[in-house]
Amino acid sequence: MNNSQFAGQALNYTHASRHACPQCAAMLVRTPRRAIDHLLSRFVPVQRYRCERFLCQWQGNLRVDQMTGAGSGNAAPTEF
Repeated sequence: MNNSQFAGQALNYTHASRHACPQCAAMLVRTPRRAIDHLLSRFVPVQRYRCERFLCQWQGNLRVDQMTGAGSGNAAPTEF
């Protein structure tokens, strides 16, 4: 794979998530999970997100539907 074609381009991972912030309806960005989130995921599959808007400052876990997978966007998010 030749990466020289992407050398000058900025990557935008912000809109990879199809979930909206429960407070302000902006897009959510995936963030690394905490140790307690890993423990919770043993019982209920969750992913950690934060709001892309700096002024909102919302962050939390959303439940992931195992049937549709994490990246499909068809899962209805459930806040924990």
